[in-house]
Amino acid sequence: MLTLGFTVKINTVVIPGINDDHSLFIAKRFGAMGVNLMNLIPLIPVPGTEMEDVTPPTRRQMVNLRKAAGNYIPQMHHCKRCRSDALGCL
Repeated sequence: MLTLGFTVKINTVVIPGINDDHSLFIAKRFGAMGVNLMNLIPLIPVPGTEMEDVTPPTRRQMVNLRKAAGNYIPQMHHCKRCRSDALGCL
């Protein structure tokens, strides 16, 4: 997609204890590929799902993770929880 001139954004849901460390690896890997933007999204536990009892990342954890990931790929800060970006409305 990058070679065709498309803007490419990576959405990553941060789940503490499961993929919080992996999120930085994703930023490094795709940043090196030239991906344009990354949106780190904190887990929103939903009752009745497998993740309902998982504690979401704290605001501080998200700030620190976005700062670290920002060393490798620009971070999306203007939209934290809505899905308007899924429609290409960046």
